[in-house]
Amino acid sequence: MGTGKKNYQAPEWLTVEFLQDVLKEHFKEESLIVSDLLVKSAQVGDVVVGFASEMHRACFNLQRGNVKSKFSVFVKDHPKGQTGAIALRSKLFKREILTYKEVLPRVQALLESIGDKAKIAPICYYTTETPEPFLILEDMQLSGYENFERGRLLNLDYVLPSVEKLAKLHACSAVIAKQNPEVLEFFNEAPISRNPDRRDFLSFFPVNIRCVAEEIAHWKGFEQITEKMFKLAENVLQSAVHMYEEQEKGFKVFNMADIWINNLMFHINNETKEPDNVVALDFQLAFLGSPAVDLNYFLFGSLNENVRKVHLKFIIHEYQRVLKETLEKLEYQGHIPTLKEINIELIKNSLIGVIAATCLTPLIFREDAGFDNLEDLNSRTENGDRFRRENVENPKYRAFLQRTVKEFELSGFLDT
Repeated sequence: MGTGKKNYQAPEWLTVEFLQDVLKEHFKEESLIVSDLLVKSAQVGDVVVGFASEMHRACFNLQRGNVKSKFSVFVKDHPKGQTGAIALRSKLFKREILTYKEVLPRVQALLESIGDKAKIAPICYYTTETPEPFLILEDMQLSGYENFERGRLLNLDYVLPSVEKLAKLHACSAVIAKQNPEVLEFFNEAPISRNPDRRDFLSFFPVNIRCVAEEIAHWKGFEQITEKMFKLAENVLQSAVHMYEEQEKGFKVFNMADIWINNLMFHINNETKEPDNVVALDFQLAFLGSPAVDLNYFLFGSLNENVRKVHLKFIIHEYQRVLKETLEKLEYQGHIPTLKEINIELIKNSLIGVIAATCLTPLIFREDAGFDNLEDLNSRTENGDRFRRENVENPKYRAFLQRTVKEFELSGFLDT
């Protein structure tokens, strides 16, 4: 994520000397030399995307031994101002730093132990929490990864490698939870909880759902759906808290809890021109809970609705197949959810899908990143209301919503 600042300034501490020390430690090469540093804002198109961090791309010459090459890293820095205060109270960076320091290395080690070369996320070269938290991450563009095209939802070719990678992350995390539960203890708190320190950004959900309800109110034949959407806007936070608390009883995995198009990068095969690999980029909302959290969020927030209509059961089947195979290879000692149990979990936690389709998907269809500060995104300011109206009035999103909200109504997902 990034703050979208117009007057960009690189961090003063991001110097040649600092990056050289970081990479010397990472590569264990004292003779390594960094030179000709250029730092710029990390962007998608012409606008920085997101709201919970400031993203920088540091490009430089890297000499290792006699070989000199172009190199770059991404720096994920703690935001300033109101956004920074909210991120600090919500412990977004602490959650992500723990993910990169404690969780992902264990996940990768488990995969390697069964001969699986899957890569979940970029390499983390450096992290710190003081004086302000930041991370230095591998630039996946150097390995041929790219963002998905802006303004579109994923087709099946992109979804299948994503759910396969997600299933492997979930499987390894279930093993970690069984063998070393203390590693995941910090992630027990859900993204929507009773903790007052995490409530700053929660208004994002009711204000967006209400805006969707106001749009649907103009559509003939959607009167019953409109009534349910307005009611959901009032009750979504209480319903979500109850849903998350119910997850204490079942199979739990490490969820990204924010898996959508902008938090994934894809590698395209040169011969087939189709995606053959994917990595995840953001773990600020990571949470130990039902696998249905990530699945519903992804399948209803980022997947083309026509693809979902035809292939949803197959996609879920593939997820459960890879989950089961990975857990069996890792000799997992707990209960492995059946396909039927995964489907039941998806229904029980369907609210996540509704939230994704009404609060997240409108952002995907925008031609630009669209907002300058967190207050506009989260509250009923004039700019915020205008931003949300632009989202729901977008013809692409309106077509998506007309089909998807009927699906929710027929499935009982709007009943609170």
